[in-house]
Amino acid sequence: MDINYTLVFYIIIAILVICGGTYKLIDQMIAAVLFFIGTTGIFIVYGLRWFSSKNSIFSSSPVPWPPNINTCPDFLTYYQRTVNGAKVYTCIDMIGVSKNGTIKVFPRDGVEPMQDEYYFGLKTNSSDKDAKNQEWCQKAIASGLTWEGITNGESCTAGGTPTAPGGGAGAGACPAAPSA
Repeated sequence: MDINYTLVFYIIIAILVICGGTYKLIDQMIAAVLFFIGTTGIFIVYGLRWFSSKNSIFSSSPVPWPPNINTCPDFLTYYQRTVNGAKVYTCIDMIGVSKNGTIKVFPRDGVEPMQDEYYFGLKTNSSDKDAKNQEWCQKAIASGLTWEGITNGESCTAGGTPTAPGGGAGAGACPAAPSA
């Protein structure tokens, strides 16, 4: 059995802070009770966050950063629909953010439309992360959408650097302003 010394140290510090602070406020009974409840809650929340899983900040394995990218393009909402009995993972536009109108605004009447023009599909042809991001980028740009971590609306962002939407070597910068 491996002892997590960081967790042991955390528990000792938590006990000292909770007991010490409560003892210091013992003359003010209500403040002491509130301090005890508050600090106990805070130490439990952070303890669970830091020590409860293999992806905790004190794990020995590296944790990816950022933890994950957004599931859908900016301002779209994740929506799971059923097509011919199969679940399809999509995103829907509830407010009309598609610049070119390719993705129609999802109706608010509660009726699920059957036309694909209301859905931004998340299925890709590749399982490779970079290839998926490239596919999503092409799709987002074609739909007039931006997607944090995938595209800035005009070009793809692969590894934090803009690339041309076609995946070429050209930078995805804005065109130069015409001279007067």
